[in-house]
Amino acid sequence: MFSLTNVSKSFGTLQVLKPTTVQFHTGESTVLIGPSGCGKSTLLRILVGLIDADSGTIEFDGITISAKNIQQLRQRMGYVIQDGGLFPHLTARANVGLLATHLGWETNRVRTRVDELADLTRLPKAALDRYPAQMSGGQRQRVGIMRALMLDPAVILLDEPMGALDPLVRFDLQEDLRKIFRTLGKTSIMVTHDMGEAAFFGDRVMMLSEGEIVQEGRLEELISQPSNEYVAKFINAQRIPTA
Repeated sequence: MFSLTNVSKSFGTLQVLKPTTVQFHTGESTVLIGPSGCGKSTLLRILVGLIDADSGTIEFDGITISAKNIQQLRQRMGYVIQDGGLFPHLTARANVGLLATHLGWETNRVRTRVDELADLTRLPKAALDRYPAQMSGGQRQRVGIMRALMLDPAVILLDEPMGALDPLVRFDLQEDLRKIFRTLGKTSIMVTHDMGEAAFFGDRVMMLSEGEIVQEGRLEELISQPSNEYVAKFINAQRIPTA
């Protein structure tokens, strides 16, 4: 789905992503994990085209991403951030249908699709007419997921989507989100700093440190065969069970 070759990014004198060559496979759930400042969110934002890489090339579904095509390609990518990232002056329904309306979808088609996604994400239909400030954190995040899925994208990118939720709400949303991924067969790339969440979602886990991928594979491999002391320390700090 994505193929990166020698992609890097610096802000001023700080290199936040060292030259990185990696592939994200179609139909696979990949989790990017590591401490704050390790480069995982920067990598995700480069994939979705929110920031430009300083070097290297990125292919999306066989197409090299450029300034000329990123707007069109982004319509095939769903993007979710913490707390939904909703527009406060729009209702939930309007937030979800905003891009589809902009692209010229008929009103009935937009309404039908929003209702389908409300059922999929288990958002109460009554919440669709509320504004973000009138909804709970969990409901706002469900609306953010609906918006990301509105155009039926090929891939969904999630930047710590449940980091601001309390444990019980987070648990319910994790369960529902994994069911959605499996039901739709979506390629997904999620950023988190929580190893338990990585274990729950990831077919493949990539651990980053200081702007580079230091190990990737199944979580069981990272636990049983850490590539270096940093990986072992990060895993042990979160007390991930080995059995």
